[in-house]
Amino acid sequence: MARYFFDIENGGQHRDDTGSECRDLDEVRAIAVRTLIGIAAEEAALHDRQTVVVSVRDAAGASLLDMTLTLATAWSNRDGA
Repeated sequence: MARYFFDIENGGQHRDDTGSECRDLDEVRAIAVRTLIGIAAEEAALHDRQTVVVSVRDAAGASLLDMTLTLATAWSNRDGA
């Protein structure tokens, strides 16, 4: 298995220095998706708009994948709550 590093940009840069061993590129993609969903679940209640990017590097440091999630809240009637 190869090691991949999942860097996160979420209002700042968070470099993955540990990495994760993955069987194949499908597993790399699945980890990137789970990472984005986890961050979105934590951040959704705090921000009306949030963009999170997961950038994946291989063990040699070459860029492999960039995945972006933008979460946007559009209030219809905020005073009606």
